Amino acid sequence: MGDHIFLKVLGVTIIALIAALWLPGGQPPEEYRHLPWQIEVTPDGHSQVFGITLGKSTLEEVEQQFQEPSEISMFSIDNGERVVEAFFNTVTLSGFKAKMVATLGFSDEALQGMYDRGVRIASLAKGKRKITLSDDDLAIAKGTAVVALTYLPRTDLEEAIVTKRFGEPAEKIVEADGKVEHWLYPDIGLDVVMYAEAKEVLQYVAPNDFERLRAPLKESENTR
Repeated sequence: MGDHIFLKVLGVTIIALIAALWLPGGQPPEEYRHLPWQIEVTPDGHSQVFGITLGKSTLEEVEQQFQEPSEISMFSIDNGERVVEAFFNTVTLSGFKAKMVATLGFSDEALQGMYDRGVRIASLAKGKRKITLSDDDLAIAKGTAVVALTYLPRTDLEEAIVTKRFGEPAEKIVEADGKVEHWLYPDIGLDVVMYAEAKEVLQYVAPNDFERLRAPLKESENTR
């Protein structure tokens, strides 16, 4: 009975803490750092979030910051687009757990070479393939700058919470299927992906790279 009461009280405490951090009007304790809405833009057009400077911090530095190793893979689709991503299954920042994906800043020429040297290719859905990189390329990836971060929280974010923490977006883009809406904040390099049937996703890039994120969204925009 005593244990049951303790767990119930603990659950209420956790819920109250989440509300203080995310709900409108809540204020996080001063000692909390590296929260999703704590974004700082640097004079040179980069941005800092979660203790990482996008476009400058290497993957090795990000792993040290997250205190978590990553799983590095290349992904390729039929139109020739390729990207190298580092997946973090569990990152704990200020007591909150989330999954993270770091996109690495390779040139098209470098990506082609890594693709050619890949040791294994696995077919995924919709013409997408996953390439296992060679050991040498995995080592190179560790020293490469992270140019984008995708934050996948464990809880849904209501529109009112997003607005409270980030303000009104400069632009909203609805994808062609009508089920996904992007709230764009170019000044801080943020795309909040609002899903009708899934949890929201936060995508961070340096503000001076924001158009590279926005352009493909405009191409696939629902114009109805």
